[in-house]
Amino acid sequence: MTQIISRHALLQTCGMTLLVLPFAGMLWQKLIGKADGQNLASLLAVIWNYRRTDFRGFMKSHRAAIKQGKESGDYVPGVMNYYSLMSDLITLCSGPYWHFVPMLKGKSRAESHSQFHHTMTCYLGAGKEDTVLEIGCGYGEMGRQVAKISGASVTGLTMADAEIVGGNERIKAAGLDDRCKIVQGNYHKTDFQDASFTKVFGIYTLKYSSDLDAVFREVARLLKPGGTFLSYEILVTDEFERAKPEHKKYVENISTCTCMPPLWPAEAMRAAAQKAGLVPVVEEDIGAGPNVRPWYTCFTNGVYQILACPLLLPFFRCAETLRLLPPSFSEWFENLLV
Repeated sequence: MTQIISRHALLQTCGMTLLVLPFAGMLWQKLIGKADGQNLASLLAVIWNYRRTDFRGFMKSHRAAIKQGKESGDYVPGVMNYYSLMSDLITLCSGPYWHFVPMLKGKSRAESHSQFHHTMTCYLGAGKEDTVLEIGCGYGEMGRQVAKISGASVTGLTMADAEIVGGNERIKAAGLDDRCKIVQGNYHKTDFQDASFTKVFGIYTLKYSSDLDAVFREVARLLKPGGTFLSYEILVTDEFERAKPEHKKYVENISTCTCMPPLWPAEAMRAAAQKAGLVPVVEEDIGAGPNVRPWYTCFTNGVYQILACPLLLPFFRCAETLRLLPPSFSEWFENLLV
């Protein structure tokens, strides 16, 4: 009898703790930062905002899309499914900053991203007279920054309806209607005329392509003579060793959790560019400077250590059992969020 009472008391304690977490989160936000700062408040905001989400249905469709992609080579439906949930969630946790960038020593996350925007605009060489295309633009944050910094006219290209609507809303809010727009399309084959742009760029874009040759061929078609293509990308580096379990695990996990094709080796990207007739100008790791912390430091310290705590997953599973969290929240948390 004592054991039953103790177990019941423990469940009650866990249940009450979870119930007050969202409210505690509101208080903590004032103490530890905003929810869009990739901190503990972000996790609490996710729990609160997505407490009625159908994670079971989402994970079922996610697994089916991964299987379909591996069998057919067409990963587009899976990527679209992934962002149907994750677009708003990433914005909730990360604000407009959807990509990892070198973190400057002594600078905040926002300041590091601001420097990244200027660095990319500088490499792109954009100016007031340029017409620029951003492929795979998401909500178009980088395109808006290029337009704001350089004065260029920027068109964003994405396949997701939600990103077109949300991106154009952000353009209007930023007062950039005269220089920016987002349209729908697949960057492997677009409806734009030949030589439509002086500059084309993609940020975290080519990782979603299963046909690099088609992408570079299309980019070369769209560029005016002497134009520039810039890519900031997640690639498998020349130092990658498939025989090393850790290397293989990290590379495969990136693709599986986002439902995108296997990551491209850097050499495959170089070869595809050359095949399309593009001439390499510079290839650089912008995170290798003396006053820069690597982009992945968010995984080696801070809130990620809390997310990866082995006690957290059983806690969420218990909350699901008590119906304080939706079914399959723990599966989604383990496979996509962490």
